[in-house]
Order: sequence, then C-alpha cells, then structure tokens
Amino acid sequence: MTTSLARRILLVTLAGGVVVALVALVLTVPVVKGVARDQAREELVRSVDSLAAKPAAAARLIAQEQKVLGRDDRRYGIVRRGGNVTGAAGDLLTDAQVTELLDTGTLSATSTVGGETILIEGRRTKRGYSAIAAQPVAGVDEATDALRRRLLLALLLGLAAAGTLGLILSRTLTRSVAAAAGAARRLAAGERGVPIGTSSVREFDDMGRAVASLDEALTTSEGRQREFLLSVSHEIRTPLTALRGYAEAMADGAIEPEDVRATGETLVAETARLDRFVSDLLALARLEADDFTIEPQEVSSASLLSDLGQAWQATCEREGVSLRAEAGPARVYADPMRLRQLLDGLVENAVRATPTGGVVVLRSVSTATDVVIEVEDSGPGLAPADLDEAFERGVLHARYRDVRSVGTGLGLSIAHRLATRMGMRLEVRNGADRGAVFAVVVPIR
Repeated sequence: MTTSLARRILLVTLAGGVVVALVALVLTVPVVKGVARDQAREELVRSVDSLAAKPAAAARLIAQEQKVLGRDDRRYGIVRRGGNVTGAAGDLLTDAQVTELLDTGTLSATSTVGGETILIEGRRTKRGYSAIAAQPVAGVDEATDALRRRLLLALLLGLAAAGTLGLILSRTLTRSVAAAAGAARRLAAGERGVPIGTSSVREFDDMGRAVASLDEALTTSEGRQREFLLSVSHEIRTPLTALRGYAEAMADGAIEPEDVRATGETLVAETARLDRFVSDLLALARLEADDFTIEPQEVSSASLLSDLGQAWQATCEREGVSLRAEAGPARVYADPMRLRQLLDGLVENAVRATPTGGVVVLRSVSTATDVVIEVEDSGPGLAPADLDEAFERGVLHARYRDVRSVGTGLGLSIAHRLATRMGMRLEVRNGADRGAVFAVVVPIR
C-alpha cells in the first residue's frame, strides 16, 4: 500500500512532536516534583531556624499568620532536653528521630504516618531545647500536579502547532513534486514543451530542471528520429522506384532485347544498394539488443591491418586509391570479428571520401594505456560542426548527399555503437594536411 508524500511528512512531523512531548513529560515531571519538594523543605528549614532563634516572637508571628491567612498544613513542636515532645508536630516524630535531633542538634527527615508522607525539619536552640516543623507533601504534590497539567497543556498546544506546520510544509513541498509528476505524465503522453515551474527548495528545483532537460532531450531525439525516418524512406524509395520502373517496362515488353543485359545490371545494382541499406539497419538494431555477444581474445594489430589491407586492395585499385598499412607489433584484446567489422566500416567510408589518386592509410600506435588504430583518408575532411555530429545517424548523409558521394548514412553510427559495446572509444579529427582521421582507441588489458 502506498501513501502520499504529504501524508508521510505530516505523520513524521506529528510523530516527532509526540516523541518530544513524551520525552519532555518523562524528564520534566520528576524534576518538577523534586524541585517542589526541595523548595518546601527549604521553607520548613527557614521556619524552624526562625523558631529556634526567637521562639516566642516566631510563635506569635506564626499564630498571627494563621489567624489572618488561615491555617496551613504545617505543624510545629518543641523537644525538651530530656526528650519530651510537645506541640502538633510531636506526634509525627519517632524515637530514633528524637534521639538524632538531641545528639546532633539537626534533623532533616521524611516519615510516613498513616500512609501520608511527611517532611520533618528540626534545629536545636541556644537554650538547649529543639524546635521542629513538619509538612505533608500532599499539598506540595497538588501544586506539582497543577504545574504538570499546565505543562501538558503547553505540550499539547506545541503538538498542535507542530501538526499545523507539518501540514503547511507537506503541502508546500509536495506541490513541486506534484507539478513535476504532472509534467512527466504530459511528456509520457507525447506533449512537448511542457512548462516547469521553479521551487525555493533546491532539491525540488533540481528535479524540475531535470524534467525540463528530459523534455528538451526528448524533443531533440524525436526530431532526429523523424529526420532519420525521412532519410530512410528517401533512400529506400529511390531503388524501389528504379526496380518498379524497370519491372513494369519488362512486363510491358518495352525493353529491347539488346537492352536486357544492361537493364539486368541496373536491377542488380539497385537491389544490392537496397540490400546494403537493409543490412545496415539490421546491424544497427542488433547492436541495440541485449543479447549482442562479444568473444574477446588477443589479436595482433599488425596481422589485423595486413588482412584488412589485402581485403580492400582490389576495391582501392578499382577506385584509383592507394592503400598503405603502417602497423606496429602491438597486441590488443578484442573480438577479432567485431573489430574487423568496425574497421571495414571505417575503411569503406575512407575509400568513398578519397578522390581518385588519393591515399588511405591504416596505422596502429601504442601508448602507455591504449593501442590506437587509425584510418586516415585524403578526402575533403570534416567541418568543425561535423566533428561533433559525425557519429549521429544520418546527419552527415543528409548534409552531403547532394554534394559528394555518400553511403547509407548508418556506417559511422554502426561503427561508433560497435566500439562502445566492445569497451573501446571511437574518435575523429581532421588530418594534418587534409582529410579525416578516425581512431579506434583500444585499452590495453
């Protein structure tokens, strides 16, 4: 079962207030009770001291006070030298307490008489007898109970204030959360450009900014997807149109017998072009799958580049491009088939970008932490903006398809994704003179 954040904040606030109130009661009530009893005993001590210092005057003053203000719960008495006790307080003393008072001249005790707790104080006078005073603690405890009730009332008021503040705080905080959740649901429903408010709480403001960033990222991603789908539809439509046109012409008997061979070659070329495009799409989808397998092993970079150069030699000669391999003796730990697939894509891109008479260079360079395999062409190179978007699907293809020879627009994206899945890094830069350099950075195991 789930509960709202507002309710949880309110419950936590109330629980904290209850805990504070209980702790205050547990700690404060005994302290207040003890302080009240200590204060009552101090007042008894002052009364006894006055009575012992000037018994006659003190007795008259006590009598007058009781006459004017009414009798209180204090009782007084006298203990003679021989141990005789007189006065109302005398009935409350035990023999042991009388002996202690006569021996030490001071008595400070607590007795229980008839189930009632009594505070007793006694002092010896200069004339040799002792003055005593006693007071039940019931009256003191009644005052303490009154104070405790007031304290409880104050704690209840504090608890109510804490609940009110908790309610205000919960509504204030959850307002930003609810707004962010509502914006996220609108984004999930397909709406874009959803306004996100700000919050005075830094964490909630960061959350709102994150949702706004997600909105921007979704807008950008969906825009690229639309461009990609338009590019895909355009690239597929062209060979399909050619295939359909020639097929209809053959069905209508419009192609002369001497043109059948050329027509067939055109159909084969367009079919191969369509097949290559579909294969690139499938390769890109396969790279996104979770079951994409990699089987790494030690591979010699020199052997890898030598095999790569031999495989592409015939294609380069047909295109009028020179191919040169410059490999050191380094060894890398990688899946040889996947790494070869990655390099084939880079070489194909380099050969296509290199004009007749140009050169494509394959090289491997070792550093302290990596082996860098580079494919450098002598083509027109890349603009600064191209370097940042070279591996985005279809970006360079859409930018240069009307300017120079381009492929399907997926090759570099496939290469970049393949390098990432193998734990490598694919980088691009312009060459020292001209052309582009694509570098596969393979970490040394």
